Amino acid sequence: MNRQALIDLIKQKKEFRDLDNSFVEKMLDARLKGKKVEDLKPRDAEKMEKETRAYLREVYGAFLTPKFFQREKFLQKLKSLNDKEGHEKILGLHLSTRERLPYYEEIYQKIFEVTGEPSSILDLGCGLNPFSFPFMNLKDIRYYAVELVKTDAEFIQRYFDKFKINGKAINMDLTQAENLPSADVCFMFKVIDTFEAIQWDVTAELMAKIKAKWIIASFASKSLGGRKAINPEKRKWFEKLIAGRNYSVFEVENEVFYIIKGA
Repeated sequence: MNRQALIDLIKQKKEFRDLDNSFVEKMLDARLKGKKVEDLKPRDAEKMEKETRAYLREVYGAFLTPKFFQREKFLQKLKSLNDKEGHEKILGLHLSTRERLPYYEEIYQKIFEVTGEPSSILDLGCGLNPFSFPFMNLKDIRYYAVELVKTDAEFIQRYFDKFKINGKAINMDLTQAENLPSADVCFMFKVIDTFEAIQWDVTAELMAKIKAKWIIASFASKSLGGRKAINPEKRKWFEKLIAGRNYSVFEVENEVFYIIKGA
């Protein structure tokens, strides 16, 4: 079996089919640890397939609900930017945004009380978070949404275009980010742990590339689904990383937010 054949096999699962080959290959290489696919015995190739899928599920697939792939139907039914119920249905298709649903207005109120009303937003690893736009209560906003998967970015762009939001969806692997747009506020909602799982210590590199007046980073305070509390000590490394900056912290159910002054 060659590399491409193994990548194709890994991507046969529905939740991984839209991932870029280069990203899947990077996750595979992390498991191979220098071994060549061509040298693997059949049972070892099968092990690499299972381990890589498990890794991809941890950083991407675990957040998708069964109805996520029906999202086009929900977008077609979306009536207007005032249709909050329709937006909530789309936000509910991704576990991160679904957990945040009862608190969106509170979250944005607390953020913008500190940052002021932004004229531009950079949303990194955005998932479906751009669909929380009606809860921001903002006008004349420039919205940059950065997402790993091309089809996910294209879906967000169709939303921006449908409702004439001044937005641009960008397909990018943020562990290799270059030339990020500048913005008043940068969102990094529950993505930093994922970045670190993909590439250790990449957060410091990424934050150095962010050109924003404020960075809002959030972390899960409970495991997916809210079943188990996450030890706050696991965030100490991040607090050390931002120790030289002015920042404040607030919490909602399942999530803790850091509002950090830009460098």
